[in-house]
Amino acid sequence: MNIASQTLQKVLIIGAGHNDIGREGQHDAAVTQIGQAIHKLGIAVILVDNNPFSVAAENNFADKVYLEPLTVAALTKIIEAEQPTGLIASLGGIQGVNLVQGLIRNNVLKNNQVRLLQWDTETIDMVVNPALMSNRLRALGQPVIASQVVASQVEADQVVKAVGFPVIVKAVAPRIETSRQLCEDEDDLAVALSRGFKLSAVKQCIVEQSIVGYKELEFVGMRDVKDTALLVSGMENFDPVGIHSADSIIFAPTQTITDQEYQQFRSATLKIMRALHLVGACHIQFALDPTTQHYYVIKVTPYFDRTMALAARATGYPIAMIAASLMVGVSLAEVKLPVNYRKQTALIEPVLDHIVCRIPVWPFNVLKKVSHQLDTVMESTGSVIGIGRSTEEALLKGLRSTDESRYHVIANRPQNYSEGELIQRLIHPQAGRMLVLLEALNRGYQIDELAELTKIDAFYFYKLRHIIEIEEALRAHPLDVHALGRAKYFGFTDEDAAAAWDVAPSKVSHFAIENEIQPTFKEVEPTAGEFTEQTNTYYSTYEFDNESQPITERSAVVIGSGANRIGTNHANDYLVSQLLFYLKKADYRPILINANPNSVAMTPQLASKRYIEPKQVSDILNVLAIEKPSVIFTTYHDYRLGQQLTQLGYHVIQINNSLPREQIKTNDSPAVEVITDGESVMIFGISEIIAGNNLRTNVHGAISVFPIQDKAENQAIDALRAEIEQRVLTFGVPGLYTVRLTIVDEALRLATVEPMSLATIALISKASGSSVPRLLLHVKLGEPLADVMYDYPDTTHLKTIFVQANTFPYNQLQIYDDTEITGEPGHATGTVIAHGETLKAALVALNAGNESTDF
Repeated sequence: MNIASQTLQKVLIIGAGHNDIGREGQHDAAVTQIGQAIHKLGIAVILVDNNPFSVAAENNFADKVYLEPLTVAALTKIIEAEQPTGLIASLGGIQGVNLVQGLIRNNVLKNNQVRLLQWDTETIDMVVNPALMSNRLRALGQPVIASQVVASQVEADQVVKAVGFPVIVKAVAPRIETSRQLCEDEDDLAVALSRGFKLSAVKQCIVEQSIVGYKELEFVGMRDVKDTALLVSGMENFDPVGIHSADSIIFAPTQTITDQEYQQFRSATLKIMRALHLVGACHIQFALDPTTQHYYVIKVTPYFDRTMALAARATGYPIAMIAASLMVGVSLAEVKLPVNYRKQTALIEPVLDHIVCRIPVWPFNVLKKVSHQLDTVMESTGSVIGIGRSTEEALLKGLRSTDESRYHVIANRPQNYSEGELIQRLIHPQAGRMLVLLEALNRGYQIDELAELTKIDAFYFYKLRHIIEIEEALRAHPLDVHALGRAKYFGFTDEDAAAAWDVAPSKVSHFAIENEIQPTFKEVEPTAGEFTEQTNTYYSTYEFDNESQPITERSAVVIGSGANRIGTNHANDYLVSQLLFYLKKADYRPILINANPNSVAMTPQLASKRYIEPKQVSDILNVLAIEKPSVIFTTYHDYRLGQQLTQLGYHVIQINNSLPREQIKTNDSPAVEVITDGESVMIFGISEIIAGNNLRTNVHGAISVFPIQDKAENQAIDALRAEIEQRVLTFGVPGLYTVRLTIVDEALRLATVEPMSLATIALISKASGSSVPRLLLHVKLGEPLADVMYDYPDTTHLKTIFVQANTFPYNQLQIYDDTEITGEPGHATGTVIAHGETLKAALVALNAGNESTDF
């Protein structure tokens, strides 16, 4: 082991906290991989987090887990108790940066001799204060946008007077992940400043010159303590600067810049990392003037984010695993990877022989009052990726992975826009703009004209026009082998051809098989086939040489959660991850099908193989044709898909959706949480939902409590045990149930039986210290409860009470309509958990550090 890492006996990792817009599963996925990798180096790992859906907080990915508030005070107590020798804050987003800055200011690290890994204090100050970062970059000779820190409207007006509108406003030292706001006039400026001052820990904002319309590029690099640095990936935004990068379609590798420009950005990325003494991974965003080739550095992100997750998925380069070694002082040349990688992989700059396209998804199907306008304020809740051998194939696979339409965006679907409306939508883009761009091409708009109106590179319009031409050829030649083969090669599906030919998809499928038009699977690996790497991650295309060999042992396919959406998708990803983990423990070889680059379930340790494919039936069938699994698992959002696969003769286990639903209620009555194997029933304990105003006055949602230790309630439930068992066994379906109770004539009576929610599953798992998804898996596989519940603790003797509350995106999405702000679980983006010896103490812990959280 490296000498530097030998001085570290114990490392504390600050988790990311609850999921939110801009903070999906990528942080927990990184913690899961990094915690395990550091542990394998002989260093103990302590994790602090308050996210009940954290996979890293279960399954021994850390040596010890603290479910505590993410506050300076809580971290101080843990540091004093645990005495770690190192601290990693880069896996907690901007919140982790703010927390470590507080620890430094309070001398907590100094007094306890804790070494901050990856960064120095100067870097932390620059991350939270963009003005300091700009000054440092300017000193390096890197071009930065003209900007100034302001503390008042008057100071901001003076900046605008000097540079003119439009300008960008962003908070200095924001308490949460925030977006830059584009201001076209005085009214926009006033609103942006008001919001920015509220979010800033120092009540300051940056006002900077706008470069809307420039080309946006993103680069991810790695650097070790010996100053060896390399580039992992360069990526290009489809949309120009002015649309938040998370709300833009992104391609990897870059598609339209020259090699000279690429090398310019590569050199700048490595130079910046070296000058800032960054260790590990770093993400740097650039803006390129497409007419003069002049560029600006617009953001430096040295903490783990969605773009690093995308770079790892796109290249097959194990960023998190390698970063773990770099964090503790191991050099790139000394990194030891699992045996399926070549020894030199850590030192190789990845080369791609495929194209990856990331597509954002939106909350508009749930939250109706959100503006659909695309600008510098992030609105997407997640993303999916498509991988192919061409830009067209990657784009079409990405589009149908969003599940926004039945199959994918059919290019020739007419849109009922007037010419004026169409031009306005081209100039002022809205979410789902692909239909608008295709419509403009169908109406005969010239590519140069569209490129000028949208500031999107003409290259992409040529690709979109090619897609239209392929579909036109498909329509003009029904059941034509050449037309179908060409369409499939560029990303069209059986369903697409069926729609074009007005036949059933099964007829297209049989026609393709008869004519040997079949997909092959290629491995996503970092050397473009130059060396033998086994990342066990695959994508489909229509070429020769299939690289995915079927698993010969007993296998199980798990359909992943797909894009992160408003509601329970973050919870569903937790469930999928746990299924994968415990299937492997049960001697299955788990296989994941998923297209979400930020999913925790994509963590390499969890599945034996991963297929990055859309969740359309034809795509799933292509995987099943190779793998022939013993069983297929679908979860909460894929009931229809599970039914279709069942009808096709596959053995499908549907988690939750196959459970009966008498009635779904969200009142404040107590409930009995149970599990059944279909023949017997066991009780976990009593839960309760209480009003959010028990926490504080401005809470929209409710609070879940487990376990309830009221002696009278427990005695009453003991008296109802036989009736509870009878009601649950009536359904005859193994699974998890919540039995709601009501009070009739001052006595508890059974009210309804419903499937246990994902939130309750996570709450009981964290409270009991025993994984409820593991128990669910085994009863679904047909095992008796007596064999499943052997080590489950008696929760009636737990002395700790756990509470849990949803977090909502109302403030971040700037929703102020009371009819929309309901606090219903379907609006949630994340969840926070806390505990205490009493309910009051647990509620105090839940509020700690979350005083401004949108509960």
